[in-house]
Amino acid sequence: MEARDPALSAERPARGWRASGALALAPALALLALLFAGALLGALKVSVVPLGGALGDASLERWDDLFSDPAFRDGLWFTLRIALLSTMLAAVGGVALALALRRQGAAGRAVAALPVPVPHLLVAVVAVVWLAPGGVSDRLLGGLPLDLIRDENGFGITLVYVYKEAPFIALLVLAALGRAVSEREEAAAVMGAGRWRRLAWVVWPAIRGPLVIGSVIVAAFAIGAFEVPLAVGPNYPPTLSSYAFEATQGDVIAGEGKAAAALLVSGLLAIALAGVAVRLARSVDDE
Repeated sequence: MEARDPALSAERPARGWRASGALALAPALALLALLFAGALLGALKVSVVPLGGALGDASLERWDDLFSDPAFRDGLWFTLRIALLSTMLAAVGGVALALALRRQGAAGRAVAALPVPVPHLLVAVVAVVWLAPGGVSDRLLGGLPLDLIRDENGFGITLVYVYKEAPFIALLVLAALGRAVSEREEAAAVMGAGRWRRLAWVVWPAIRGPLVIGSVIVAAFAIGAFEVPLAVGPNYPPTLSSYAFEATQGDVIAGEGKAAAALLVSGLLAIALAGVAVRLARSVDDE
């Protein structure tokens, strides 16, 4: 009889499972792609066709106005800086929180996860009430060493995002730190591996995938969020979403096109992040 390669035999069921999974997700993915692509195409049309105009009136005038506007360039850099800083701090805080909670019971994890379902706007409003000049903390302490509300560097925005997103990342990391990881850590300890080596050899490979995906989700949200910068952030520079909102408050016809173009830029940044996340997640799974 012909010998069969065990690797090929194991690979075929995996391929079949992936194919069946893709078929099961196809309707939802098709609907999502249709809605998302429709929104992008609609925004693209608004950015090149004047309000009430036809396709023959399309021009790149609004895009030229957008890229020549210093407020947009400052807002783009400000948005990227806020997203990067918030994501890094939330990722570090989420991993630290997950490692602290992995030995805790359900009650401790539930308390730590309380910020996750709270709306961002509510957290931003509470931050203003407590941390703004003349707020509760200012009156109780007689002044704060750092201005967090309306700070031109966006420290207040970053604080709100870290408070909200660090527990979210912690939940993703905790889901990866199951019994199998604990058993591998115990085996590594028996073999003489210290704490830092166990973290590097056992824990990090287990949490890297969820951490990457969670971080990209946080970064994409920070790029496109509107309510937190409006409530907590400075008047200048604006984030991309704030810039789009302010653009519609002046000239409605030209402002609508500039707003659509600015939102397309933020959307393309989020898509680029999603592509990077998929690539990193695949590389993690292949290792």
